Amino acid sequence: MIGFLTDTVLTITGFLLILMAIVILKQQTTHRLNAILLSAFLLSKAFLITRWFLFRMGISSYEKLPYGYVMSASVFFLLAPLLYFYIKSLCYSDFKFKSRDILHLLPLLIFLIISFFAVQFDLTENTNDLSDIQIKLTANFWKFFWAMNLFQIISYIIAMLLTVRFYQRKLKNLFSSVEKVNLNWFITLLTLIFLHWIFVSFRSILSLLEINTGSFIEILDLFSISIFLGFTTYLVVKGLTQLKVFTGIAEKPKYANSKLSKKSISNYSEQLVKLMKTDKPYLTPSITIEDLSKQLEISPWNLSQVINFTFNKNFFNFINHYRISEAKMLFKDPSNSNKTILEMIYEVGFNSKSTFNYVFKKETGMTPTEFRKTKTH
Repeated sequence: MIGFLTDTVLTITGFLLILMAIVILKQQTTHRLNAILLSAFLLSKAFLITRWFLFRMGISSYEKLPYGYVMSASVFFLLAPLLYFYIKSLCYSDFKFKSRDILHLLPLLIFLIISFFAVQFDLTENTNDLSDIQIKLTANFWKFFWAMNLFQIISYIIAMLLTVRFYQRKLKNLFSSVEKVNLNWFITLLTLIFLHWIFVSFRSILSLLEINTGSFIEILDLFSISIFLGFTTYLVVKGLTQLKVFTGIAEKPKYANSKLSKKSISNYSEQLVKLMKTDKPYLTPSITIEDLSKQLEISPWNLSQVINFTFNKNFFNFINHYRISEAKMLFKDPSNSNKTILEMIYEVGFNSKSTFNYVFKKETGMTPTEFRKTKTH
């Protein structure tokens, strides 16, 4: 029964991966590289699922196709790099491949070379012609493969986490509200894909060690492929939605080589403070650094530098500092006693209660409810 369910989920997953890849590639989009990377990831996994299915059903085997069986496993080493570059293209609108990125294909190339010789050694009729190293390579080949694969997976998951974290920090230099574009959803997805890869590796290790686990391996197969089906569906939906909401930020800050003098920074900061007090632009929930820079007639990159240099804050913290100050004034005003905290949250420019609570406590050391009580009693 479990085997039948696994085969069913395998077939459905493989079909959906190919279908999603075709749909993504056929879309008329300005984010062509993004679409290609996501489709390549989906098709690579679809290929591996098809490979697994063919060998699982006995349609093909090592005996029938030794080089194809072993060398086709190299596609495993494409998955993590493709997912990593997809995330980079999602984060940064100016993402482009660099010549050094070819190094990401090194594990795949190394495995292809090793697998070719491993099969050759294994097919050698007279084992006396083989050295001890060649015999050990043949005997421990799949252990080496899964160790190498697991090391790559862990490395790339760390790299992807760091990429998203760095993106989130840079995002706060440009936006006052980041809930819809902060890619927190991807961190959850990384947990899922890590679980999937761990299950795949663990299942293979059990098989290599010839540990008799009854139906446990079949359960692992079903569980891991089901996780991947959920992961892929969510990845595609959220990734495409993300591009509709936001196309990413520039990876390299354009003010990195700015020649703004200290006097210019001082003048701009005075104008900025005056604008914040008189026009209160922070009350606009979706205000960005570009919006504010237009009001000051200064480039967004120079404005970001002014805020960082003068106030030691990023744009997110700078705007929300003013919003919290406004909220504190509303809390203290007796005429607002009948207003709920949620009403005042939107009034001061926040569009997320969780963000308001977090920033408020960071600024005041108290929750909004605690602060309001102290000022009304």
